[in-house]
Amino acid sequence: MAGNFWTEDKIARAAALWQQGQSARAIGDVLGVKDHSIVNLARRDRGRFPARQSSHPLPAPIVEPVVRRAHPDRVIRTTISGAEVTMPRVPFIDGPAALAT
Repeated sequence: MAGNFWTEDKIARAAALWQQGQSARAIGDVLGVKDHSIVNLARRDRGRFPARQSSHPLPAPIVEPVVRRAHPDRVIRTTISGAEVTMPRVPFIDGPAALAT
Protein backbone atom coordinates (compact mmCIF):
# COMPACT_ATOMS: atom_id res chain seq x y z
CA MET A 1 0.00 0.00 0.00
CA ALA A 2 1.30 3.42 -0.93
CA GLY A 3 1.91 6.09 1.70
CA ASN A 4 -0.23 9.17 2.23
CA PHE A 5 0.23 11.71 -0.56
CA TRP A 6 -0.58 14.70 1.63
CA THR A 7 2.54 15.17 3.69
CA GLU A 8 2.88 18.17 5.96
CA ASP A 9 5.23 19.99 3.58
CA LYS A 10 2.85 19.51 0.61
CA ILE A 11 -0.08 20.78 2.67
CA ALA A 12 1.97 23.80 3.80
CA ARG A 13 3.00 24.53 0.20
CA ALA A 14 -0.60 24.23 -1.01
CA ALA A 15 -1.76 26.50 1.83
CA ALA A 16 0.85 29.12 0.94
CA LEU A 17 -0.26 29.11 -2.70
CA TRP A 18 -3.90 29.28 -1.59
CA GLN A 19 -3.12 32.34 0.56
CA GLN A 20 -1.48 33.99 -2.46
CA GLY A 21 -4.77 33.63 -4.33
CA GLN A 22 -3.74 30.86 -6.70
CA SER A 23 -6.55 28.81 -8.19
CA ALA A 24 -7.09 25.18 -7.27
CA ARG A 25 -6.05 24.22 -10.80
CA ALA A 26 -2.77 26.16 -10.54
CA ILE A 27 -1.98 24.62 -7.16
CA GLY A 28 -2.80 21.17 -8.51
CA ASP A 29 -0.47 21.71 -11.47
CA VAL A 30 2.38 22.66 -9.12
CA LEU A 31 1.81 19.65 -6.85
CA GLY A 32 0.92 17.18 -9.61
CA VAL A 33 -2.66 16.49 -8.54
CA LYS A 34 -6.09 17.29 -9.93
CA ASP A 35 -7.78 20.52 -8.90
CA HIS A 36 -10.57 18.59 -7.17
CA SER A 37 -7.99 17.16 -4.75
CA ILE A 38 -7.04 20.71 -3.78
CA VAL A 39 -10.68 21.68 -3.32
CA ASN A 40 -11.28 18.66 -1.08
CA LEU A 41 -8.16 19.47 0.94
CA ALA A 42 -9.37 23.05 1.37
CA ARG A 43 -12.79 21.89 2.55
CA ARG A 44 -11.27 19.51 5.09
CA ASP A 45 -8.86 22.07 6.55
CA ARG A 46 -10.55 25.50 6.65
CA GLY A 47 -8.01 26.69 9.22
CA ARG A 48 -5.27 26.72 6.61
CA PHE A 49 -7.52 27.24 3.59
CA PRO A 50 -10.06 29.96 4.45
CA ALA A 51 -13.13 30.21 2.25
CA ARG A 52 -12.80 32.67 -0.59
CA GLN A 53 -15.34 35.31 -1.46
CA SER A 54 -16.69 35.15 -4.96
CA SER A 55 -15.30 37.84 -7.23
CA HIS A 56 -18.49 37.65 -9.28
CA PRO A 57 -21.41 38.22 -6.94
CA LEU A 58 -24.72 36.90 -8.18
CA PRO A 59 -27.26 39.56 -9.08
CA ALA A 60 -30.29 39.86 -6.86
CA PRO A 61 -33.23 37.96 -8.29
CA ILE A 62 -35.93 40.05 -9.90
CA VAL A 63 -39.18 39.48 -8.09
CA GLU A 64 -42.23 40.66 -9.91
CA PRO A 65 -45.45 41.19 -8.00
CA VAL A 66 -48.07 38.51 -8.40
CA VAL A 67 -51.18 39.84 -10.09
CA ARG A 68 -54.19 37.88 -8.88
CA ARG A 69 -57.22 37.96 -11.08
CA ALA A 70 -60.14 36.18 -9.53
CA HIS A 71 -62.64 34.49 -11.76
CA PRO A 72 -66.13 36.01 -11.36
CA ASP A 73 -67.42 32.71 -9.95
CA ARG A 74 -64.54 32.37 -7.47
CA VAL A 75 -63.14 34.35 -4.53
CA ILE A 76 -59.76 34.45 -2.85
CA ARG A 77 -59.91 33.48 0.82
CA THR A 78 -57.23 33.30 3.48
CA THR A 79 -57.11 30.08 5.50
CA ILE A 80 -56.35 29.81 9.22
CA SER A 81 -52.71 28.99 8.36
CA GLY A 82 -52.45 32.17 6.27
CA ALA A 83 -52.45 30.52 2.84
CA GLU A 84 -54.45 32.19 0.11
CA VAL A 85 -56.77 29.85 -1.74
CA THR A 86 -59.28 30.32 -4.53
CA MET A 87 -62.71 28.95 -3.71
CA PRO A 88 -66.11 28.95 -5.39
CA ARG A 89 -68.26 31.98 -4.65
CA VAL A 90 -71.01 31.33 -2.09
CA PRO A 91 -73.96 33.54 -3.00
CA PHE A 92 -75.41 33.92 0.52
CA ILE A 93 -71.95 34.95 1.86
CA ASP A 94 -70.34 36.79 -1.07
CA GLY A 95 -73.42 38.05 -2.90
CA PRO A 96 -74.15 37.47 -6.54
CA ALA A 97 -71.25 37.25 -8.99
CA ALA A 98 -72.41 40.45 -10.72
CA LEU A 99 -71.74 42.48 -7.54
CA ALA A 100 -68.14 41.20 -7.18
CA THR A 101 -66.66 43.40 -9.91
